[in-house]
Formats: sequence, C-alpha cells, structure tokens
Amino acid sequence: MKESNDISLFIPRLTIVGVGLIGGSLARALKERNLVGEVVGVNRTRDSLTKALELGVIDHWTTSAAQGVRGATMVLVATPVLTIPRIVEDFAQALEPGCVVTDAGSVKGTVVAPCEALMPKGAFFVGGHPIAGTEHSGVEASFATLYEGSRTILTPTEQTDPGALEQVRRMWEAVGSRVETMDVLTHDRVLGATSHLPHLIAYNVVNTLSDLEDDIRAEVFRYAAGGFRDFTRIASSDPAMWRDICLSNREAILDILTRFREALEVLTQRVRDGDRDGLYGAFARSKRTRDGIILAHKKADQG
Repeated sequence: MKESNDISLFIPRLTIVGVGLIGGSLARALKERNLVGEVVGVNRTRDSLTKALELGVIDHWTTSAAQGVRGATMVLVATPVLTIPRIVEDFAQALEPGCVVTDAGSVKGTVVAPCEALMPKGAFFVGGHPIAGTEHSGVEASFATLYEGSRTILTPTEQTDPGALEQVRRMWEAVGSRVETMDVLTHDRVLGATSHLPHLIAYNVVNTLSDLEDDIRAEVFRYAAGGFRDFTRIASSDPAMWRDICLSNREAILDILTRFREALEVLTQRVRDGDRDGLYGAFARSKRTRDGIILAHKKADQG
C-alpha cells in the first residue's frame, strides 16, 4: 500500500452512498494511500454491498442512508443524478457537525442548490464531478487507479464553505485527479458538449445500425472492426444513468444537439452534391482542431 505524504488529509470515516465504479474506486484509492480510516457503504441492495465488503472496498454496510452517514466526516453520493437530492434529503438530518457532503453527478444544475438547502447547521455540501470512468459499472469494475491523470470539477457557489471546498479538493487531488472549479451553468454546458453529446451519438449510431434490414445488419456487425468498437464503446454505459443525465441537463443537451443536427445537415448536403472541396475542408478542419486539442492536453500534462 502507498504511504500518504499528507496525513492531515486523513478521513476518519467516509460514507459512500452508491458503491459502484465511481464510489468504489475512490474508496480503493484512499485505502491504498492510507488516507481513510473506515469506509461505510450504502446501497439499496444487499448483494452489491456484500460483494463490496468481500472485495475489501468497504468495511461496513447498511441499506439505510441515514444510518450510514452517522459519524461520517465525509460523504460521497455517487448515485444516478435524479436521485441525488432525494437521497441527501433522506440522510441530511443525521449528519454531524463538520461533515462534508459531496457528489459525483455529471449534472449540477438539478443537484447543487437543492442539496445546499438541505444541509443542517454545521454540515456542508460541495458539488463535484470526477470526470473518469469506463463503460462498465458496479463495484466489481472499480479499481484504485481510476482517477490518476483524470480531472475533477467542483462547482462552488456563494454558499459554499471554503474549508469544505478545500477538503473535497484535496481528497480528489490525493487520488491523482487534477481539480478545477466552474460555476454550475458553465459546468452543465461544457459537459453537455464534451460528454453528453458523444454518448448520445454513440447510442444512436448503434441503434441506427441495429435498425438495418436483417441481412445487411448481420454483415455490418460481423465486420465491425476496431474503429467501430472504439467509437461505440461508451454505448455500453449504464442506460439508467444516461436517461437521468438527459432529463437533468435537458436544456444544454438540446442546444448542442440542435447545433450538431445543423452541422450534420450541411455534411449530408455536401455528400449529396458530391462537394469534394466542401467535404475535404470539413474533414481537414476537424483534424486540425482535434490534433490541436490533443497537443494542448499533452503540453498541459507535461507542465
């Protein structure tokens, strides 16, 4: 196990509500670094909790969120976005003074304000979003290095306690994530474009091919090569989670989908017209843009 080089960050009791890939990976990473005392897991189902206990991800478990947060110094809510405020409401009055609650939802507009309002005196909420994951879900898919080299966005407001914000920031940094802050609206617009749109496109590509006639569909999937698998990998993500994301971030997603549809109509017309120059120009611009983004990220990582 790795030794912590910042013992002041030690979390005596961490409660994770929603012990899956995200919450389970955080618990593993903190345990590996000796930065947490005990981890309490809260899920709706006993099977997932007993599996988490067997894997050593958690030390205790309960199906009651109110019971699970008693004595906690840090609480991470890593459940589907639409459920977060309701779950926080269920356990808020059981929080002890000094406890910091944060979340892992990829939409903040429907989460931050309601959860802030639910905090009892002396407890604090900090909106958070670790941008990490795989197409797999469940505690069995969790691993200690998930957050190394990732980014985490925190969304403080005027009501956010500076000390609580600092605790959450240091927790994510300790497991290898680069932490940035954004306001709630900016976060939802940025993630609508960079994460939510690609997922919707991947889902729709798979469904479009699935709707082909039987004979051609069989051949299409039989010859699906690495590029297809790479592009559509995220279409294996949890459908319930992405349903909730679409409903929670509806305005930002509709805006970016409209822009995408308009660009797709232009591309369609260029193919229809046999517009060689137009097609080349569109593809060349895309290549320049993506290459520039990758280069900028490499420079940022090296810096």
